[in-house]
Amino acid sequence: MGFAISWVAVKQKETHQVLELLNLERTGETEEFPESPITCISISNGWFVVFANKYNSPLVSAKSLEAISKDCMVISCQVEEHVMVSSATCYANGILSWHVEHDAQENMYHIASSGNVLPEFNEILKAAKKEQDDDGGEDSEVDYIHDVPIVLAQTVTSFRHDENMTDENLKSFEVLKLIRSGSKQSTFEKPWWKFW
Repeated sequence: MGFAISWVAVKQKETHQVLELLNLERTGETEEFPESPITCISISNGWFVVFANKYNSPLVSAKSLEAISKDCMVISCQVEEHVMVSSATCYANGILSWHVEHDAQENMYHIASSGNVLPEFNEILKAAKKEQDDDGGEDSEVDYIHDVPIVLAQTVTSFRHDENMTDENLKSFEVLKLIRSGSKQSTFEKPWWKFW
């Protein structure tokens, strides 16, 4: 099995505002590892992470990230290990700042970037390419380039989906639930989780 997840990290915005924008509420339940459909965690460095056990979750849609990032910075990350696709995105003040994506279906070395990507990106990519080359390049059974967007998101937030969640910098994940229809709605026309 592999991960198929999405997460968004927000800094300099109250957590209750983030949850309200996403039409989510706390349940009071906690878990050491984010196994529920939607969870959240506050990191000691000030980032608040909302985690979805779904790749390409509406949580990280452009509409969602624009809304959440008003007056703050937001980092999102998506990982689909079954087809080796990963991406990291930064929005600030409602505007897309940068985006980095890897899709092994294009080729093992595929990487696409746009916007003002952080300077660390070049070093992260260079190191991943060297590992890929040293392990046989396209013939390798390991996709090192897949980690580039993930490491970039981690560089900013210190959060990574597949690392030990009991680290001293992290607490338990709190399970979230969707606010029922008829309750107070988010700033979106309809809840982000409704596809149709």
